[in-house]
Amino acid sequence: MISCPIDHAKSLTLPIASPKTFVMKKLSLILLVSLFSSTVFAVGISAKRNRGETYKVAHLRNMSLKFNQPMGPFQSPEEPYIGSSNNVWDVKVPLKKLKIKEIPDLGSYADLENQFKILRDERFINKNSDFPRRSTWLYPDDGCFARAELMKTRLVDAHLPAPKKIFIFGDLWVSSKNARYGDISWWYHVAVTYRVGDEAYVLDPAIEPARPLKLAEWNHLMGGDKKRFDFSLCHPDTVDPRDDCKDIQAISLEKALEMQEPYLDYEWERLIELKRDPQAELGAFPPWLMN
Repeated sequence: MISCPIDHAKSLTLPIASPKTFVMKKLSLILLVSLFSSTVFAVGISAKRNRGETYKVAHLRNMSLKFNQPMGPFQSPEEPYIGSSNNVWDVKVPLKKLKIKEIPDLGSYADLENQFKILRDERFINKNSDFPRRSTWLYPDDGCFARAELMKTRLVDAHLPAPKKIFIFGDLWVSSKNARYGDISWWYHVAVTYRVGDEAYVLDPAIEPARPLKLAEWNHLMGGDKKRFDFSLCHPDTVDPRDDCKDIQAISLEKALEMQEPYLDYEWERLIELKRDPQAELGAFPPWLMN
């Protein structure tokens, strides 16, 4: 073993940082790492909107949580999130202004419907369970970002054109037999979209497991006929409203599965809470095949 001599006289002259300086540097490093990781690596952000809360307040609340900062007393929910000018939230527009022609055309409705059923029915998630699981269609409360990302990944793996991600913002409300109280409130929702000719369709089995929805129907089911909602049509790899809508780095399949994993337990628990059989419904007998 080769030892390195130490000059003790010189080592004693090195400056020693005070405990306060050390703590401040450590906190600065933690904050820097936190900000970098949160802006570069998408991890998904909750879509839940509290009862009585507007979508703008929910948006600001979630953006504040991103940086572990409380909403300031003089901060208005009208204020836009300060970040990339191309982030999903900032580029939203009314439905009539969406550039539908940017959505990939799958060619035929029959092909679209076939892919929808594959995405809906295939049990591809291997967890510590007696059987593989589907995406969490029966827990619509949250996790739409994970479901949409897994749909996109599977479609690309099947050598299909990458679908666009479509985000909707507003005081969203949807009726669901899979909800605790029969309905769900979101401040945003996301799914994947294809086009067939001039008609845009949204693939969203958590809302409608029977078939792809026309974009206007998707909007209608969340209350868009009564309130104005805004939309963002984004890059296939966009995950949540914090991301750049046009230029975003793809996350791995492992990361997408990691985002989905906690909602698998919530889905199982929800079915028990509703006095239904998770072993059957999450296995070979999903409700859409039993009706």
